[in-house]
Amino acid sequence: MSGITCRKIINDEEQAACFRIRKQVFVDEQKLFCDSDLDDHDKDAVHIAAFINDKIIGTVRVYRETEDVWVGGRLAVKKRYRGNAGKCLVLKAVEIVKNSNARVFKAIIQADNVPFFINLKWKPVGEIYLHHGKMHQLMQAQL
Repeated sequence: MSGITCRKIINDEEQAACFRIRKQVFVDEQKLFCDSDLDDHDKDAVHIAAFINDKIIGTVRVYRETEDVWVGGRLAVKKRYRGNAGKCLVLKAVEIVKNSNARVFKAIIQADNVPFFINLKWKPVGEIYLHHGKMHQLMQAQL
């Protein structure tokens, strides 16, 4: 996938790089949050990073909602790497939750990104709705 690799982060330095990318995308670029997109889920989440030549170019997190239900979110990729890196991150997230015996894996996706997730075999659940000032869709992965 174009020299892109994805894996769980392994140290505080990688986590800080992921958080910087999330701030660039969700605070600075998209204005979904005022100062920070960090929340209580970050401390228990599995953080995944996309790399090119040991440089982090994107991130996503997954966390357990209940014993067999997992939630994905905060998919953020530097502008010039969007597409392939996003696909790599989503596929790695699905792999991780499958290996954790998840029965359900869901995510709230910005409406503009629904076709990307449908292409990865995710299914829309319910209606599109306003979330953080933008239209979003609950989606569920095929596990």
